[in-house]
Amino acid sequence: MYAQIQYACLLVAVCLVGSINAQVYSRGPCPEVTVQENFDVNRYLGIWYEAARFYTTFQKDSRCVVANYTLKDNGHINVLNSGYFPGEGYGSDVGDGKPNPDNPAKIGLKFSTLQPRGKYWVLDTDYDTYTLVHSCSSFFDLFNVQLNWILVRDSSLSTGDASKIQPQLTKFEKQGIDIDRFQFYGHVNCPPKDTAV
Repeated sequence: MYAQIQYACLLVAVCLVGSINAQVYSRGPCPEVTVQENFDVNRYLGIWYEAARFYTTFQKDSRCVVANYTLKDNGHINVLNSGYFPGEGYGSDVGDGKPNPDNPAKIGLKFSTLQPRGKYWVLDTDYDTYTLVHSCSSFFDLFNVQLNWILVRDSSLSTGDASKIQPQLTKFEKQGIDIDRFQFYGHVNCPPKDTAV
């Protein structure tokens, strides 16, 4: 019986690894991170430009990514993400962010009514220049899947040049995040918006 349970657990782990093979995953549990203290949702709203991210299948090859956050009447955050996909044009997705009432820097985010809320944790922001966003899911503490983003208010900081955001990378590193896994995408030579999908 014990061997059957071990086999079942191994099969589940293999299936999970297979389903995330194009994501960034690491051995062990999620890193223990701290989020922004006294997070102010209202100051966080507005437009953010993606400067760097961990690879994700849902953002594969996209660039010129912009996030626009607005407040809903129910206190949730309306999330409008848009980006350019080579060969396809611009695309966008709308999500719903629900701040944790006890710790509003921990936002639960989903892009479908059927989807459970994923973690969108604001580790650090100055509201006017940059924000560091982290998400991690652990599987039996054997391995974890991470998504991390550096977003900036000024698109001129999003050039694909890592040196322009080195202080933000250092802050991620201090939280135990492997900064070598970041990919840098700029807002340089973005096609005109009339190339929408």
